[in-house]
Amino acid sequence: MRKAILLTAAGMTALSLAGAGQAQTASDQPTAVTESSDITEIVVTARKRQESLIDVPLSITAVTADQLDKANVDDISDLAMQTPGLSFRQGFGRSGSGQGASNSRPSIRGMSNILGTPNASFFVDGVYVSGNITSYQLDNLQRVEVIKGPQSALYGRQTFSGAVNFVTRDPGDTFEGKLKLTAGQYGHYEASGFVSGPLTDNVFFEINGRSYDFGGDYRNGDNGKRDIGDQQSRSIGGKLVLKGGENFTATFNVGFARDRDKGFAIQLFGSANLNCFLPVITATVAGIPQARGRTVGYYCGEMESPKTYAWNIDEIEARGYDGLDRKTFRSSAKLEYTTDSDWTFTSISAFNKTKNQQTFDNIYQPIPSATFPITSFAPTIESAQVRDISQELRVMTPRAAKVRGLFGAFIYNEDDGTRFSYNYQRNARYDLGTNDGVRNRALFGMIEADFTERFTMSAEARYQQDKIIGTNEASTAAATTPTGVVLPITLERVQKFTAFLPRVTARFEANEDLTVYGSVAKGNKPGGFNDLPTNARPADVAFFQSEGLETFDEESAWNYELGVKGRAFDRRLSFSTSAFYVDWKKQQLTRSEPYVTTAGAAANAAFIQNAGESEIKGWEVDLSGKPASWLFMRFAYTLVNAKFVDFDDENTERIFDTDGFPSFLPSGARNPADTDTRNGQVKGNRLPQTPQHQFVISTEVTQPVAEGMDAFLRSDFAYESKRYVQVDNLVHTGDSYNWNVAVGIERKNWTLQAYVENLLDDRTPLVITRLIDTRRLISIPNGLGGRQTTFYRDFLVTAPKKREIGASLTYRF
Repeated sequence: MRKAILLTAAGMTALSLAGAGQAQTASDQPTAVTESSDITEIVVTARKRQESLIDVPLSITAVTADQLDKANVDDISDLAMQTPGLSFRQGFGRSGSGQGASNSRPSIRGMSNILGTPNASFFVDGVYVSGNITSYQLDNLQRVEVIKGPQSALYGRQTFSGAVNFVTRDPGDTFEGKLKLTAGQYGHYEASGFVSGPLTDNVFFEINGRSYDFGGDYRNGDNGKRDIGDQQSRSIGGKLVLKGGENFTATFNVGFARDRDKGFAIQLFGSANLNCFLPVITATVAGIPQARGRTVGYYCGEMESPKTYAWNIDEIEARGYDGLDRKTFRSSAKLEYTTDSDWTFTSISAFNKTKNQQTFDNIYQPIPSATFPITSFAPTIESAQVRDISQELRVMTPRAAKVRGLFGAFIYNEDDGTRFSYNYQRNARYDLGTNDGVRNRALFGMIEADFTERFTMSAEARYQQDKIIGTNEASTAAATTPTGVVLPITLERVQKFTAFLPRVTARFEANEDLTVYGSVAKGNKPGGFNDLPTNARPADVAFFQSEGLETFDEESAWNYELGVKGRAFDRRLSFSTSAFYVDWKKQQLTRSEPYVTTAGAAANAAFIQNAGESEIKGWEVDLSGKPASWLFMRFAYTLVNAKFVDFDDENTERIFDTDGFPSFLPSGARNPADTDTRNGQVKGNRLPQTPQHQFVISTEVTQPVAEGMDAFLRSDFAYESKRYVQVDNLVHTGDSYNWNVAVGIERKNWTLQAYVENLLDDRTPLVITRLIDTRRLISIPNGLGGRQTTFYRDFLVTAPKKREIGASLTYRF
């Protein structure tokens, strides 16, 4: 923390002094492109209607298109760095699709998870995005709204901790466009832009597109090439707006994107580097060490990113597959009619489809080698298809009435399409039958009333039913099974979850520049199914079932918030601050269990389980302003104190185990055979994968250098404190420091800039994933008087992008 403050203070002081030096002679300078010192008022649609940001009784970070452009925000990870309270880390590159794209999950206000669907969701113009959005083009946006706290009442699915809504730009009655070209280190070449305008007096259009290439910034130990991190994206989209007079508007959106990646920067830490809770070996039988307790070793302290990486992409591409190949189609239609008496009727229909082929190397070591012969290379190569269709109907009463409301209904269907799994050793592909899906039906509404001219209250609620369909598919085939055979569904299960999700808000307008608000809201996330390993021995399957690991329950949380937002100093400064408390029940977390396959090999399976109870206490503040026409500054900070109140974790107990017996019997009674003093209770520990502190400091100094031309210097510094990897709070990532700077010149129609991203070349791990070392077997007590063969502990470490220097040219017309 101290290092972050010192670095930031030094950078900001340098920028301010530079700007101040220029400002001293400002009267002798040419006219600037803009001289305004006011903070632009932002209109948001967080409550499904247009409102001024200062009037909405919610905590919202709204980032406009201009702010996205100036901060060089290129993707969701960049956006998160501009939004304390939102954390977004990609532990497995851009992989993941379907049912929330669980490999790319946002965390808002400390409500993180490790497996399963995310606790916060993305939307495009209010339409829920079920697939991966990591490469979504940001050039076609009017703004991004990051809405913090449960949004279940109005947004529904997977807005347990918040929602991120991308609001696309509407074409107007003026022909306009933009083209942006970028070139940077490591083969970074990008072109994006749009054209929009009128086709007739009542028909308007926009066409946008993006081409992105990044050649990779880490050298591949397998082939010697610098192709770790190689990414490619192509996208094209369009919007058509039809207006039927002043009362009716029809808006149609369509977009197609394709992403193709090689390997990402990830590496096994190595069980030989474990430094704590190492197993006590009492003997060796048939070459397998015999441990006295159930611990398989662990790492304590800060874990650094590895120095070298390997990804066997050449071998995979030789078989006709990519590290990632994802095709995405998105479409929506919005029909809106407003009567002369100001009643508004809205219909939003959407259809989306994603086809995703992804590969996981699994060994992350060059092959062949003495440790890994080519015969041991077994990458996971699989493909999935996901389709979803949704329909929302709503009606809004006249907005000028003292009592007003909004009421609607929502239908959502999500289905997995044909999948396949490729067996590298057999050079055989097997299609997998699946009926996985989601059915969501909901009614929602909001009533708002003005009790006085300054005091307003609103009540929102959603009644919804989720039907979760989960199937187990045969994941293996016999050696004689021909390629292309469809492996059957072995089990189909259905669960239904019904929820009533309310939110009550109160708003007091002290004056037109100051709002005080409070809210109480409930959010939930449905439960679901764990896929039991189909290659496990019947005895292990029976154990998993006895532990209740076939299913997991829904989780829920009550959120309490009090906040203030406003403007000051002749509207040169905007500010917002809020304090919040979250009471979280049955949090969905991970549990790993070893088992033995029917072929006699040791293996490991990960499951989702429900924790007991957690609580989050936090505070956030966001200040931005223009002290002078030539200077913009912003400071935003979030404190999240997220801890377990009650959770007994079996995996944590095994770390501390020395006698080979669990603390509790399956009945829940204390185990008299357990003689050590530690158990798996993690009360007081911090929630995993979430930072306690986040802040961002941004400064932009602008000075005229010629008639109608400005020079600018921009700095964005983002800090995140360490993240614990798991509930045991033993290993963490360390603090991260990301500093981006840009310098350039601009006229009304064009901007030329040079930039440096990750100026400090910070290598703090993006994500650390608890894993096993399949190269090192160990025998441990099974807690029932016998023994089981498992593996030493290991971790996967994902590294961030390196420092990059580049330049961009933007032309507007």
